[in-house]
Amino acid sequence: MPKKLKLILINISILLIGILLIELCFGGWFSNSNQLSNLGIIKDAKFEFDVSHLYNTDTPTVTYTRDKYGLRGVSTYNQPEKINILTVGGSTTDQRYLDDSQTWQEILEKTYRDNGKEIYVSNAGVDGQSTYGHLKSTEIWFPKIEKLQPEIILFYVGINDFYRVNSDSKYDDIQELENSGGFMSQLKDKSVLYNVYRKLKGMQKATKFEVGHRKIDFSRVSYTKNEYVSEKLLEIYDEKNLKAFKARIQKLIAYSKSINATPIFITQPTLHYRIRNGVVYGTGATKYLEDTYGYNGIGYLKLLNKLNAAMKEVAGLKHIIDLTNDEEWNAIDFYDYYHNTPTGAKKLGAKIYQKLNELGFVK
Repeated sequence: MPKKLKLILINISILLIGILLIELCFGGWFSNSNQLSNLGIIKDAKFEFDVSHLYNTDTPTVTYTRDKYGLRGVSTYNQPEKINILTVGGSTTDQRYLDDSQTWQEILEKTYRDNGKEIYVSNAGVDGQSTYGHLKSTEIWFPKIEKLQPEIILFYVGINDFYRVNSDSKYDDIQELENSGGFMSQLKDKSVLYNVYRKLKGMQKATKFEVGHRKIDFSRVSYTKNEYVSEKLLEIYDEKNLKAFKARIQKLIAYSKSINATPIFITQPTLHYRIRNGVVYGTGATKYLEDTYGYNGIGYLKLLNKLNAAMKEVAGLKHIIDLTNDEEWNAIDFYDYYHNTPTGAKKLGAKIYQKLNELGFVK
């Protein structure tokens, strides 16, 4: 065997052995804890963050706590058996840069208490998760939490699914969901290297689509009444994305019912648009999905409402809280296009309580 070929084979062997050792030590093949960590679920941790760069506050240092089960909640800390309402979503549910006492879950729970009702609300939000991630939570995370038996699961979803556009007809995520026990699914769930790649890709997308945490001066943002959205993008949403999104919503409903919980879906507001007296004003700058399909703020709302309509079709109107089309959101409620300030979280918690009451879920 030529020396050069032999050297190449030796290097490849060393590389493969290294990958194998990394997977065995840090992957989720043998450790449930590693598997949850790879999926972005933080357990038994307490952090302090300086948020003065994000919004104006008299208390610039906030505390962010997760219990040993990976859940966030002051009154339910390490006590999943107390949870009446479990909240599931991405970063707008997680609220990493709000204090434990300021999240909309805490406001919702306090509002119940102020109205003489002892209801406990817990936060299972995971930064960056879409409904794909929520399904993984129902498969991998929640079943491992003993005595978790919520009466209601609030799914605060839509924004992260908005960016999951796929124009490749060979890709079928419905089929992937139906074959969740296959090798590729196991690899994605348990491989530490795949999940490092996934997180890096997610960070890149967060930067590209401005969904990461940052302060925005909305007085400098230009809004327009003119709609712009690519016709091809509308076609892709109608033919591919909505069908797959409905399949994921159906699975979330099925999981909720399997544990005797009532699923309620909350549509998400953003400041890519504002609605005043029925008139929509959207951000004027053109953004692109897949670097090809353009839209502005009003086009964004049109696409987001397609996802919302799909949720309503699958879940039914009695299980939907529509906050996307609420007219009362202001710049003071957000520090970027998506994430709430403490003021916004307080408004959000109060609105969810009100809507739950209107739907008959407050007893």
